[in-house]
Amino acid sequence: MKRISMMICLMILCTGCIPKSYIEKLGIITSVGYDAAGEDKLEGTLVVFQFDPTTSNTSQVISSQSETSKGIRYEANRLTSHRLVSGQVRLEVFQDKLAEKGLEKFMDTLSRDAKISDMGYLAISDVPTKELMGSNQSEDAPNIGIYLQNLIEKSVKNQTIPESILSVFVRDIQDFGIDPVLPLLSMKEDKPYIKGLGLFREDIYAGPLSEEDIYHLMLLRQRSKDTEFQLDLENDSLKDYYKKESDNVNEGPLHVSLNDLSNKTSIHAKGNDFTNQVVKVEIKGRLLEITKEIDLKQPGAIKAIEKQIEKQLKTRLERLVDKLKEDGVDPVGFGKVYNEEHRDQLTEEEWRSQIPNLNVEFDIDMKLLRYGISE
Repeated sequence: MKRISMMICLMILCTGCIPKSYIEKLGIITSVGYDAAGEDKLEGTLVVFQFDPTTSNTSQVISSQSETSKGIRYEANRLTSHRLVSGQVRLEVFQDKLAEKGLEKFMDTLSRDAKISDMGYLAISDVPTKELMGSNQSEDAPNIGIYLQNLIEKSVKNQTIPESILSVFVRDIQDFGIDPVLPLLSMKEDKPYIKGLGLFREDIYAGPLSEEDIYHLMLLRQRSKDTEFQLDLENDSLKDYYKKESDNVNEGPLHVSLNDLSNKTSIHAKGNDFTNQVVKVEIKGRLLEITKEIDLKQPGAIKAIEKQIEKQLKTRLERLVDKLKEDGVDPVGFGKVYNEEHRDQLTEEEWRSQIPNLNVEFDIDMKLLRYGISE
């Protein structure tokens, strides 16, 4: 009994020793942006949320400079009356000029910081992050940092961009045979938006991928379903199936809008030659819109549309591969797939040096399951 009493007393005493943090005194960092500031310095921009009942402005943006990310937080603490804490950081954005020098040291710091969640999002920006984080265009979000988080999270859930959390980016840096990608943010009319993807060679930013090519990379990189995409087909490729000849109705470019209900992609090398790849893509989709008057009930019309979509997708995918070869990157994971299937595995040096020599043969199979009937 005496022993139990002593333990209770010790617990009470220890509880009294725990430092208190009143939430009104805290500045909770939700997002951080990093810019290059001279040869050896960084400039950090912190979006901070405050629980202060005495003010209607619950957020502030603080910028500071230092040689390290930890130093930025230390300097920022001197610029506010609130004590800054990082337990709710859900987004870290890096200026493209900074990312060109490599992000490995930042990933090492973030991965070892127990206060930073490995489920937080990463992104790069082709404008200074100070400008990005300084935008007041945050719609109904409490602050610009949370708005950017929601923007990326929505796009990931809708499968319009690949997963971009810290743990996935670090995994793709460390894994052999695949390069990571991150969302590329920019500004349009003073409002942040997702401009495309940033391609990486390991941890080094190699260049942008346009918004229209994201779907094609996603098609090769991961399975998805219920996503939408658009294609431009050859103007007169479906003229045999026009409903009527007219001076106006069927003039101009031919665009189609499609709903990718499901897809499946397989990648195989011919023999033991890494540089000769065969990619088979199967898509089951729905025709949402077509900009010319096509008689869909006419025999052969749907098949003709499918063939034109296959042809255009093949062209787009070949263009994408040319872009990846030019940048010397492999976000598809050709090297990773090859080593999973072959005993005579590539070394990292062989994989990297042979990326520009890749020859990829595409076999596209498009099936339109739903397309509606118009009278």
